[in-house]
Amino acid sequence: MSTPPARNRLGYRVLAVAAVGAGSLGIFLPLLPTTPLLLLALWAAARGAPDLHERIRRHPRFVITLDAWEHEGAVPKRAKWIACLLLLISWHVLWWNDAPLWLLIALGIGFTVLALFLLTRPNPKGTNPDAH
Repeated sequence: MSTPPARNRLGYRVLAVAAVGAGSLGIFLPLLPTTPLLLLALWAAARGAPDLHERIRRHPRFVITLDAWEHEGAVPKRAKWIACLLLLISWHVLWWNDAPLWLLIALGIGFTVLALFLLTRPNPKGTNPDAH
């Protein structure tokens, strides 16, 4: 992968740090899914902060979750259900606030596809599937 321009690297770094911060909060806050945020952080850090990418990959608190995704394509059960619940809540908030019908339909389809993808991922092997 070629190195992006400096302004893009800064944007990737900011995104990576924000995603790590939110993912870290997800360890303590039950409705904030850690796994998707850490995957976003890894993606962004790989493009803008290789040193941060390695620190995230090797962090003792995150390594089990990230290895499960990387090697098994697995997402912890708790993370799957929280993510699906948040998708459902998000759609209902938009509906309650009279979002345009086209937006409700588009997001309904997108959220359904995303939820199906998450729910069909295996649970991590060798760990408590509800622990993350």
